[in-house]
Amino acid sequence: MTMLDLFNILVAVLAFSLLAWSVETFALLPRRQAALVAAFREGRLDESGLATALKATPFYVEQMRWATGLSLAGLLGLAILGRLDLDFSLVLVVATLLCGLGWGLDLLLTRRRRVRLAADVPSAGDNAPAAVLKAEPVLVEYAHSFFPVLAVVLVLRSFLLEPFTIPSGSMLPTLEVGDYILVNKYAYGLRLPVAGIEFMSVGKPKRGDVMVFRYPPKPTMNFIKRVIGLPGDHIRTTDSGDLYVNDRLMPRKLVSQVPDIDPWEQYFEEDLTGVKHTTRQEVGTESRRKIVDLVVPQGEYFMMGDNRDNSNDSRYWGTVPDRMIVGKAIYVWVHKEPGIHAPTFSRNGAVK
Repeated sequence: MTMLDLFNILVAVLAFSLLAWSVETFALLPRRQAALVAAFREGRLDESGLATALKATPFYVEQMRWATGLSLAGLLGLAILGRLDLDFSLVLVVATLLCGLGWGLDLLLTRRRRVRLAADVPSAGDNAPAAVLKAEPVLVEYAHSFFPVLAVVLVLRSFLLEPFTIPSGSMLPTLEVGDYILVNKYAYGLRLPVAGIEFMSVGKPKRGDVMVFRYPPKPTMNFIKRVIGLPGDHIRTTDSGDLYVNDRLMPRKLVSQVPDIDPWEQYFEEDLTGVKHTTRQEVGTESRRKIVDLVVPQGEYFMMGDNRDNSNDSRYWGTVPDRMIVGKAIYVWVHKEPGIHAPTFSRNGAVK
């Protein structure tokens, strides 16, 4: 069995158990409660028997709870182990909608019914039938508890700030592996979660910005690179590492090399029409450098990593459409080396 097969099985179990649990909560449970209250009115049940019957949970409901919990735990385990390539934004949107729907259905339908039934039964004491009827069903209680938290997280991540971690060295020396950064989600306009469609224009990417975007060949992955070409720009690179924008050479000067004699890596200060930053280049890689000569299509952007000889970027897979923009990297707030290491704050500062 592959990981994809296991993922599909867990999702199917989760969907079925949630659906069955919802039918029980919003259809079967209210009918059962109404029937028990009717039996109490007719004298077929006393107060103690009514309270006991209202508290009783059918065996299949417990099975649904277990199935839901185990499938969620399995999916979480796969995600933690890195065996799933999930779009967290999509998961967050779906979870928020489901919790909101569950809470809303209870407010509109079942809560009023429970209150009406509670008015016809004894109400003295915490374990009285009225108190049992007024209590939220477990599924509704979960939805009620999680919805506000998920909604706040969704708004913050979608429209204000979102944290990201740097998994590779493609942006060296600007960003290192293990950097945790904050991304401004409104710098390039407010966008619908998941779809990425802009509904309120705030600003556009500028040449030299460090931008997070969804990787065009695999949109579930997020990439971070520097904006080199804007819509309509003519971009040209050479095997020597020179970069031309609109037939103008972007000036750069050597600032250091390792080692000083017979170096194998060099660091340059590059000036992207006023935006100065440091790039890294390896010596002796001229023959395998990707050479491009293109005009950036309208509504798209040409991206490159600062670690020019070790970056999977627009030179290899093309430009980034506007709809795949995630946000602008603005700040490194903590750094943690891979493995068992304590986080440090020595690299804290603005992303330039």
